[in-house]
Amino acid sequence: MASFSDIPREVIDQILKHLPRSSLAIVCLASKSLRRCAEPFLYSTVTFAWNFQDSLLIAPLLATLVRRPELFKHLDVVILEGMLEVMDDVLPMVTYNVPFDEFEAAIRKTKTSFSDMWVEKLRSADTCIYALAALLIAHLSRTTHLTITTPWINGQPLVGKVIQAKILSGQLPQFERLKQLKYLKVRGRMGKYNRIFGETISLFYLPTVTHLEVIMTNPKIFQWPVPTGEPNLSHLKSLKIGWLCEPFLAKILAAARNLEYLEWSWEHHSPPNSSDPNIMDFDKITETLQPLKDTLKSFAYTMNLGVEGDLLDHLPMPVQGNFRHLRNFTRLTHLEVPLTPRSETDSTLLALADFVPDSVEVLTLSSAALNEEWGGPGAWADDDDFKLDDVLPLLEAAADGRPARLTRLRSVVLLDDETGVGRHGIGDLRRQIGDRIKKLDLGFEVRFKAI
Repeated sequence: MASFSDIPREVIDQILKHLPRSSLAIVCLASKSLRRCAEPFLYSTVTFAWNFQDSLLIAPLLATLVRRPELFKHLDVVILEGMLEVMDDVLPMVTYNVPFDEFEAAIRKTKTSFSDMWVEKLRSADTCIYALAALLIAHLSRTTHLTITTPWINGQPLVGKVIQAKILSGQLPQFERLKQLKYLKVRGRMGKYNRIFGETISLFYLPTVTHLEVIMTNPKIFQWPVPTGEPNLSHLKSLKIGWLCEPFLAKILAAARNLEYLEWSWEHHSPPNSSDPNIMDFDKITETLQPLKDTLKSFAYTMNLGVEGDLLDHLPMPVQGNFRHLRNFTRLTHLEVPLTPRSETDSTLLALADFVPDSVEVLTLSSAALNEEWGGPGAWADDDDFKLDDVLPLLEAAADGRPARLTRLRSVVLLDDETGVGRHGIGDLRRQIGDRIKKLDLGFEVRFKAI
């Protein structure tokens, strides 16, 4: 009878790729020949979720990889995830299964300028987890999808230093095939946890990344980290970015002229004061987008309170301008923006046809910039509270304007947030508008989406 190992490799691969990880581990123990076939599937996706308290298996896996470095090439998808909250006090790591000497040797072998600090972090139970994450990332070169979230950064410098060493200084193996990268460090209450601009701006120098999702802080002065200046971002197609304000985002978008998908989440991170009114100017926002008017297919703009929202404080802020200049974005098919007043002196809502390009197929709207309770029309608070009189005339006017305008519009989505403290949501509107929408021949559907 023929041996299993005599079966063509492509047939074996088709079988192995459908096996669960537990079965792949058993196959690896069966024979050396099968191990060679199964290991690429066993190590192709590595995920660690850490909530600052759970005992992790990262040390045993990393020990295996350090002892057999050829396995690193199989790590195609690497996900370091966990709770988004920043923690000031983290429980010490249980380190009984950590081979410190082996890991220190691996760190010393990298010959980075910060090896001593790296080893010091490794030897401390309070920071060992960050040293292990940094060691894993340092050896990645063939990975195509990488996710790093708050728990693995948490104000500690190691992961950021490794990222910069791989991208900018050449001290560590570069990412050769990385296509999708998520680097998500939410803002904490303590400033020392938020100094991540240096490491996040370096991500834009990755030459193969097409999809980037990043939360990055606002610098005092925006400066590209290499003497040659801005990176070549012709390969970047999709960018999801949080926290950064428009003057700094403008610097990035000016270099990303092939961008097709942009999601921009702006955070209100300090209450306004007399010296800095912190005005949100939608005209400036659309001006920031102008380099993309011939390439952008999808744009979403959201406004969030950030960590101040946890204090249950409403932070009103003046807004001005509107999204009228989006009309010349001829390739936009998906658009998500807050409704805006017609002008500073006219609180009438800007008609859909006045800012939505004719190319748009799906339009998503919120009332975040229309909250009268917190400062009158043109002031903003983190509250979606549509009123029937706000939205229904806009929908009817858009329908009446067809076929001259918005002929491709097939769906209008109203964001529905009924969960937050002090937020009323649009549940009442949904009930009120349902019957009336059914009686109208709009030519497009109206949906409600929970946030």
